[in-house]
Amino acid sequence: MVLPDYLDVLLLVCLCSTTLAFNIQIQSNYNKDLGVKSRDVQCTNPSPESIGPNCDCRHQFDYVTDEYYGRFLSCVFWMNEDLELIHEIFSHFNETNNKFYNVYIAKSSLAHIVFDENTTGKLIMDRFEVSVYDDLHETPVLFKKTAFKNSNSVLSSLNVYARHYWDFGSGTLVNLNNLTYLNLQSYNYDSEPFPPSVLLSLQDLTFTGETALSTFSYVAMPNLKRLYLNYYPGSSLPSNMLYNLPGLESFELQDSEVEKIPDDFFAYVTSCRIIWLYQNKIKSIDLGSLNPNAWVDLHYNQINQLPEKNFRPFVENILYTPNAFGGVNLYGNPLECSCDIKWLVVDLRDGLQIFQDAYCVDGRALADVDPVLLEIECPDF
Repeated sequence: MVLPDYLDVLLLVCLCSTTLAFNIQIQSNYNKDLGVKSRDVQCTNPSPESIGPNCDCRHQFDYVTDEYYGRFLSCVFWMNEDLELIHEIFSHFNETNNKFYNVYIAKSSLAHIVFDENTTGKLIMDRFEVSVYDDLHETPVLFKKTAFKNSNSVLSSLNVYARHYWDFGSGTLVNLNNLTYLNLQSYNYDSEPFPPSVLLSLQDLTFTGETALSTFSYVAMPNLKRLYLNYYPGSSLPSNMLYNLPGLESFELQDSEVEKIPDDFFAYVTSCRIIWLYQNKIKSIDLGSLNPNAWVDLHYNQINQLPEKNFRPFVENILYTPNAFGGVNLYGNPLECSCDIKWLVVDLRDGLQIFQDAYCVDGRALADVDPVLLEIECPDF
């Protein structure tokens, strides 16, 4: 082979190798994008055999960037698995392997588990979630003061999903100084108010189910940004629930029995931009004090009238504030479209654009109500 031919072959080989490597990289990235290539790597300390099959420990990476998220622990126990077995599993965690970004524990019944220094108290956790999905024994899910013994300074997220029979022992929350997210189901705040450290740190708070909140009025949480109530059982809310929440950006109430939002309920949350009140039984609400950039979603409630005193100040605030983008969604409400809307249809017709998906019970869109007819039928309004 002459030299020029040899160089041509060498160049061709290099070019093919480079192209193949490039295509492999493209395919690897493509697989990551599709989630084909898993980046969950099973922990070796503790060994899978020592904590399995009930618990699974994994290192988790981002599928696309390979960014390391941390160690994740997931444990699922059945109701016939006793405390000795659970203690045996947790005995394999020590100062060399007890640090986790997220810990999830689920059980059909918590009859044989206590969260204390022998279980979750041995771990260092950023996030913790427990779920009881079929409690047949009516046995309390018991948290002792030592439930988060090693996590007091780092635990940022706590989610307790247990519909009935659970209880925080005295002092369980006292030293959680870094808690920013808290989701509690069936919690009696009246008997177990949050300690000062939690009130200061919380940014996102959710109450679900049979929640007792009659003493929640005037509770000061200066850093709270989101308050979410789900399946709230009462027909009304504490009138001063939002009084000391100056940084609140989002208030959400969903699937509740609430019929009336107290007048001036939003008077003290001038920074609030999202009012999500989906699928309740609300008949009356006062929006007068809301920020002109607030979005109010009232999907599927029982609002049949738009009283001028409750709605006009908000509408005018939006109309007369440059670049304001506030609005109200009224989809699924039985609007009567009678004399109570004359102030809107006749006096502030531009304000109709603020109300989205608003329909009268007879099928007409709110924007199609005839102003001339209202003038005739409602001369005194």
